[in-house]
Amino acid sequence: MNNLWRKIKFNIENSRFFSRNTTPKMISIIFAVILWLYVMGEVNPQSIIELNNVDVQLLNIEDLQQSGLVVMGQKDFSVNVKISGRRNELYKIGPKDIVVRADLRGFHEGVNSVPVEVSAPPNAEIVDISPKQIKITLDEIVKAQRTVQVRVTSKPTEGFEPGDALVSPQKVVIEGPESLVNTVAKVIADVNVSDRQEDIIERLPLKAVNREGKVVNGVEVKNKYADITLPILRIKEVPIAVSYEGVAKEGFKITNIRLSQEKVMIKGKKEMIEDIKQIKGKTVNLNGLDSTIRKDITLILPEGVNTKDLDKDPTVLIMVEAIKTKEIFFKKEEINIKEVKEDYTIDLSKMPETIKVEVRAVESMLDTINKEDINLYINGRDLSEGLYYVRILHELSKKVEGIRVVPEEVDLIIKKREIVTPIDVEEESEES
Repeated sequence: MNNLWRKIKFNIENSRFFSRNTTPKMISIIFAVILWLYVMGEVNPQSIIELNNVDVQLLNIEDLQQSGLVVMGQKDFSVNVKISGRRNELYKIGPKDIVVRADLRGFHEGVNSVPVEVSAPPNAEIVDISPKQIKITLDEIVKAQRTVQVRVTSKPTEGFEPGDALVSPQKVVIEGPESLVNTVAKVIADVNVSDRQEDIIERLPLKAVNREGKVVNGVEVKNKYADITLPILRIKEVPIAVSYEGVAKEGFKITNIRLSQEKVMIKGKKEMIEDIKQIKGKTVNLNGLDSTIRKDITLILPEGVNTKDLDKDPTVLIMVEAIKTKEIFFKKEEINIKEVKEDYTIDLSKMPETIKVEVRAVESMLDTINKEDINLYINGRDLSEGLYYVRILHELSKKVEGIRVVPEEVDLIIKKREIVTPIDVEEESEES
């Protein structure tokens, strides 16, 4: 207070206003200050203040529930309240001293504008409320049935995978606001299969989820638990073994048999799968085939064993080609006479001028065979001087159905090589 008077005195002394008639003016100011202090302290004038974020109480929520309705979305509301009263009294009032209510009785499903009612302490009056109404969404409480499914939440042990689960009950009732219930796609029980190699039999909690698998809060699952039996199956890759019977049509040949897949993944109980080394297919009949064909293979699976990730049966491609004949001609000089003794010569005068070779093979092979691939020869190892009726032999490195030489046998003359005696030059000179 002393500091205040010092400031007032300083301002008075340094003000042009007080340069004249200082005393009357100072008395006027002091009187005005005393009057203001009296009014503020003793008279206590009326004032208005605003209280922000005053909580709204929702009334008769129980009546809504009995009518099958529930409040959706926002449930915590607040308003701003202006009050008037004596200044000293107003400063004692806070937001908690103001009671704001919204009565929900009689409202219906959908978005409702609900008026708010405000009451203030006896020493204050309500001047204004903002907002005067709050928007409340009411939704109907409904029930529905949903299927219970098992959801695997972890990676199984290598070489194993979960089978088809048995669930009891298979369907359960869910209850909640209609808008939320409509988003529930299924009810799930989460199962951890990590490090599990034996069947899982457990009682697990249930929860309602949407299509993305996220939990739908605000929906109650009436059955809190379900009994789950989840088989843990052994998976294994084994070869496919297929047998064949019959032959292609005459004049045709099966050139290749090719499976669409050599192996198949199987699954089943661990004790059954471990001993399986291969999976057989039903015998494929090849009788009378005259063209390339693809056939389905029916796998013979032991009871309790199934295939994994096999959308359709394996197939076998049976490639069939026609057998045709190709003629290649040789001159008699092109026949190779092997292992003739040194002191003998060959006479081909009795042999035909042309030798024909008929090669039978499938078309794809026949197109690759030329004259250079065939070696015709006669074995003269045991032959001495004379006329012989010998067989023409052949060599061909490529695989064919047959080869025929026409004629197969020919006449061959073996002659003794003439020995020329050298003449003595000195004897000829003497005789001369």
